[in-house]
Amino acid sequence: MARAATKRTTPRAGTPPAPADDDWPARAEITDPAAVLLLTDLRALKYLTPFLNGAHTLSSAAAALDCSTSTVAYWIPRFVRVGLLVHLGDQARAGMAMPLYRAPAAQLAVPFRALPFDRRVSMIDSGRMRVLRRFLDGLDEAMERDDSLVLGFRSEAPHSFAIAMVEETDEHKLARLYTDGWQTLELTDDDAHQLAIEIEALVERYVGRNGPKRYITHYGVAADARHRWRSATDDIPG
Repeated sequence: MARAATKRTTPRAGTPPAPADDDWPARAEITDPAAVLLLTDLRALKYLTPFLNGAHTLSSAAAALDCSTSTVAYWIPRFVRVGLLVHLGDQARAGMAMPLYRAPAAQLAVPFRALPFDRRVSMIDSGRMRVLRRFLDGLDEAMERDDSLVLGFRSEAPHSFAIAMVEETDEHKLARLYTDGWQTLELTDDDAHQLAIEIEALVERYVGRNGPKRYITHYGVAADARHRWRSATDDIPG
């Protein structure tokens, strides 16, 4: 079937040039160690971002990032070398043609097992810790306003102590607007699977509600680690 003629236009600064006429995959898996290291370097990822939105030349990518062309020029060969950028051809213009690049897919997927441990910590833990710190800030404020909360200090052995919330009443449990706690459970895999489903379903019931106040929900289920890395020196009972 004949294709309709298309009109070529000159893109504005920061606007990606018209992409090459081919199919752009929605997703590509990245497993090459060198590519994974570069993709999970958040400083490098910033300069790859325009190419995940569409085809760009050096100058249009720099305009989209609001940075110098020399900075983008530093990263492009590195991305190309490990397969994070594909050279689609050259864009004709007055003077020298400009190479046109695009990521191999709109989404680049890295299997979790392919992430080096230090990158997992920096990318996964840092995001979760930011949310956890916000959760703890909110929890601290809520507990400070709660006049009925009491901390109990006791000794369980001559050289050990325990600090815990004094048992609260059922009335207080029903009245407070927050909850926090952790529990070690002894479950079968089927039990753990069902618990995870039920927790997610419970939270999903409240997603999308447009109430006047923001609440941070912190929840999860995971098997205790066989090999401790982050928690190697932690002494957690149970």
